Amino acid sequence: MENLEYYINNYKNTEEHNDHIWELFRDKVNATEFLKKHRDYVEEKQAGFGDRSFHYMWYLILQQLKEKNRKIDCLEIGVFKGQTISLWALVAKKLGFDIDITAISPLEGNYPNNSLFRNYYIRKTLSYLVPSIRRDFKDGNIHINEDFVTHIDKMFKNSGLDLKEVNLIKGYSNDDEVVAQVKDKTFDLVYIDGDHSYKVCKEDMYNFMPLIKPGGFLIMDDAANLIPGSKFFKGIEEVSRATEEIDPKVYKNVLNVGHNRVFQKVG
Repeated sequence: MENLEYYINNYKNTEEHNDHIWELFRDKVNATEFLKKHRDYVEEKQAGFGDRSFHYMWYLILQQLKEKNRKIDCLEIGVFKGQTISLWALVAKKLGFDIDITAISPLEGNYPNNSLFRNYYIRKTLSYLVPSIRRDFKDGNIHINEDFVTHIDKMFKNSGLDLKEVNLIKGYSNDDEVVAQVKDKTFDLVYIDGDHSYKVCKEDMYNFMPLIKPGGFLIMDDAANLIPGSKFFKGIEEVSRATEEIDPKVYKNVLNVGHNRVFQKVG
């Protein structure tokens, strides 16, 4: 049977196999109508990053979690325009299980919404001249200020979903007040895709990885600089370096899909 366990049991962390998984999962998305429709919308509206392959990765993970026969608790760090949390809600709807989604994000950009910063080539040129912009450009931390809540709401409505069912926490993931809002919860799934600097990535790992239930999953985005593969974007160097420091005795790296690395908590 083709499920997450099948791919985990047959996984090899080699260039050939990582490239194969990335291409195979992309093709699986294109062959699955509701996944393809969701990703097509993301690309059409420029409402998210990542790879098409990730949609099938999320489908497999949530399909496995469904077997627990209870409400599934999920946490995303870094929401942007809602691609991932809306997909989680959509998969739960299609597979017929209850899901509780918590999402932490500043819900605002860190650069002004003007023609200067909206132009990629101008941003790149400025990155050579201004150290702070150079650091943000290198770490993938340049976000133009927009009405992110409206973007997220549109993403949910496009799939017939209600954003009000999500616990959307506005703030930075390393703020004590934000961490306090989830510190007493536990999660079946934690997706870390926030600030891409080494410092904040490590803080996110420290704050949220202990909240993962035994047997639950941690997915690190933009984390594949140090794993083999030639056909996909490898992510961010500092995130990849932080990810390499995860204790393999507690979190086993069971699968890698493009620059998303999947860990399962032992126990």
